[in-house]
Amino acid sequence: MPINRGVRQAASVSKLQMFDAMTLPAGLIVLVSGVWLIVLAIMSVARPETVKSFFAKFASSSFAHFLEMFVRLIVGAAFVIYADKMKFPIIFTSFGWLLIVTTAVLTFVPWKLHNKFAERSLPMLYRWMPFFSLVSFLGGSFIFYTYFAAV
Repeated sequence: MPINRGVRQAASVSKLQMFDAMTLPAGLIVLVSGVWLIVLAIMSVARPETVKSFFAKFASSSFAHFLEMFVRLIVGAAFVIYADKMKFPIIFTSFGWLLIVTTAVLTFVPWKLHNKFAERSLPMLYRWMPFFSLVSFLGGSFIFYTYFAAV
């Protein structure tokens, strides 16, 4: 019997160590995504042409399409993993799953169709750039607040 208990205890420690090994990188990715949103907001105001050029490159090739899907998947998973450590876990768990599910769908959309959608959507984004900048800044700030408020 003691051997069995030791095996269960070792398995428990292993799961704990794995969770800790996943939590640190996930937390860093969440933090970097907050920084990213704030920098994007500042750049949208300070250098709107640079931001327009950057967004025009999304889905511009098969490589860009799949790189975007990879980044979305990693960020979504990071939010799901780290959400319990943040102030409003349900919001960030939901956001993470939203990223994961929409990424799964977009992965099976041909990149040329994704590109056509982007070409039709970007003029609206450019028209609403000040609003987009504000939402991006508030989103990044909210991530920072909830990240550090729960620590």
